[in-house]
Amino acid sequence: MYKCAKCGKEFSKEEMEILPGVKCPYCGWRIVIKLRAPTVKRVRAI
Repeated sequence: MYKCAKCGKEFSKEEMEILPGVKCPYCGWRIVIKLRAPTVKRVRAI
């Protein structure tokens, strides 16, 4: 999932491939943020 830095809408990679290059399919802004999974990874301490 990706999020537009200007309009704030979330979209998938398939939706982003509609336009040439890396752009928001809703507003055409070229700055998109890749969202991370909401899960937390726990690491044991040594």
